[in-house]
Amino acid sequence: MRAAVLALTILAWTGLCSGQTSYDDSDWWSLLRQDKQDACSKAPIKEKPNGANFVIAGVDLRQGQPLRDAEEKVAKVPTVFQRGDASTSRRQMCFKSESDSGRFKQIFEEGEVASAAYLFDGGPDWLGSDRCVVSPKISGNLAAESGLHLGMTAAQAERILGKPCIESNDSIEYSFVQQHGNDSDPNEYWDWGTIQIKFRGAKAYYLATLTGETN
Repeated sequence: MRAAVLALTILAWTGLCSGQTSYDDSDWWSLLRQDKQDACSKAPIKEKPNGANFVIAGVDLRQGQPLRDAEEKVAKVPTVFQRGDASTSRRQMCFKSESDSGRFKQIFEEGEVASAAYLFDGGPDWLGSDRCVVSPKISGNLAAESGLHLGMTAAQAERILGKPCIESNDSIEYSFVQQHGNDSDPNEYWDWGTIQIKFRGAKAYYLATLTGETN
């Protein structure tokens, strides 16, 4: 049994490192790893998402190519991880803080129609977490241009984002959507975004921002 588990792990790791697609879903922090609707998407805020929420470490998720830009603005990355298939296909780059034993992580992710960035403090390891690249630009003080950051309270987040569409004792979530054009316009498209924040002891330890366009 142990040998079988080891063999599967080696196969998954080889696929990740060689650029082949892996069906590993140990990346617990990813919003793209499950192709499913959430309750927040049923009642989104119908307005254009503030672009400043989607710029972090100088990388703009809504412009250019986030993974390429991350290499230019954060650090060179020897391995781009690729996971999933079809709608859950995702490419990822991982960075970690130079201090605090690398506990602060920054991940950029590109999917089929969306780009995402994640900031988190601690949490479980995942396949590939030991390959996160050290960068002096990553720390607990890193923030999105809008001011979203680790360590903030739910009240502070709401002052920036307004009332969430989903909230609980340990997380809040936002969904934004704006229609460009109308149903008869062949160039019609939807501009959308999702922000999810999780709290530990009333302080944010996980911040995810996801944005994209669909026709």
